Amino acid sequence: MAWEARDSIDACGDIVMPGLIDVHGHAGHGLVKTMGDRPDGDWLEVAEAVYFRHSTEAFWRAEAALSGLERLKFGVTTGYSMLGNIPRTDDPRWAVSHIEGIRGIGIREIVGVGPGLPPWPKMTQIYWDGVARQHEFTEENAIEVTREICEMASRGDFGSRVTVQVSPSRIGDPEGLGEASLAAQTRAVMQIASEFDLMINAHAYSGNIAYAHRHLEVLGPRTVLAHCTGITPDEVQILAETGTHVAHCPSARAMIRDGCPVIEMLDAGVNVAIGTDGSGPDRTFCLFKDMRTAAIIHRIRSRDDRILPPGKLLEMVTIDAARAIGMEKQIGSLEVGKKADMIIINTRQPHQYPLAMPVHRLVYVTSGQDVGTVIVDGEILMRNRQVIPADEDEVLADAQREFLAMLDRSGFEDELQIPEGFWGQPRY
Repeated sequence: MAWEARDSIDACGDIVMPGLIDVHGHAGHGLVKTMGDRPDGDWLEVAEAVYFRHSTEAFWRAEAALSGLERLKFGVTTGYSMLGNIPRTDDPRWAVSHIEGIRGIGIREIVGVGPGLPPWPKMTQIYWDGVARQHEFTEENAIEVTREICEMASRGDFGSRVTVQVSPSRIGDPEGLGEASLAAQTRAVMQIASEFDLMINAHAYSGNIAYAHRHLEVLGPRTVLAHCTGITPDEVQILAETGTHVAHCPSARAMIRDGCPVIEMLDAGVNVAIGTDGSGPDRTFCLFKDMRTAAIIHRIRSRDDRILPPGKLLEMVTIDAARAIGMEKQIGSLEVGKKADMIIINTRQPHQYPLAMPVHRLVYVTSGQDVGTVIVDGEILMRNRQVIPADEDEVLADAQREFLAMLDRSGFEDELQIPEGFWGQPRY
């Protein structure tokens, strides 16, 4: 069959490649980035307070558009976003608002919803006509809302580019819940995932994988675990034997506290992909930066500059990432029969010349700002750095307005101030 192109793009001398896939991020971070970065502060506490007590539907909508725009301009054509940190599933409106914001940008989005961390019940605030009303919700409520959102997705309510994954905040951690409660929560999560044929996507840290393997039967090729810092050699083998995927986030603060044995996992046969962990408190959605960060961290850790060659790093944000989120038959490589998700890198720049060794250049010198064109499902979303489906100035203005409104509701202006000890000394 002959096809006639509706449009053509001159990419002579540029690099055409699959769109990048961010396997782990968080919704909400875009409007709280860098807040609470103080010696006596805690960014995570600030973020959770904003998400659960001082956010509105407009907040989630504006933040989704802002983060989606950032991902788009960095060449990320598919991104996973847990709804907040815990995540927030006391009401389906937060997920719906997030999806409304991201759909205006046009990239593929995977929304993570599920029960959060204890203690239960939790108190939140919901704003009606500008008035805050206290709302208590339980773990059972969170599971009910998770099911409702998954059912909406299964009906096609969110469109073809938005999907859902069942995302309890953490897998295999009975602290604060107790063994019986954790087992019941995990069964509920697995039931929802099975009912709607969805993957499970959650955090895991030292000891969580061993516990889950012994008690929960949740590990396997339909599960992806983020961070996996501090895990033991035995836990690496469990991941390999069960086929569980790992989302490695080299820029996450969890990596500072305890390393992630990426090389050992790869050697054992674990599928490891790279994620950004969101845009807060001190990160961006630029996966080019995170490829280099991963290379530097693990080469230093291994004292071996041959660790993580550029080809493997590129696979970890394309085809390995697609495999981690269960979409390797649709995206992750440029092949006949797959979705037309691709990006074009502008190479006519000093740091890209002379033209040679394109994969090395992609990993070692390219940044998100070098992405000139983005195509998702055959639709041109950005051309020559100009975003097509959304008004970029309007997205930025909405984000600024909702940021200021959040500050007015929360009274967190002090979290924006530069603290003592910021200048002239090596630590706070």
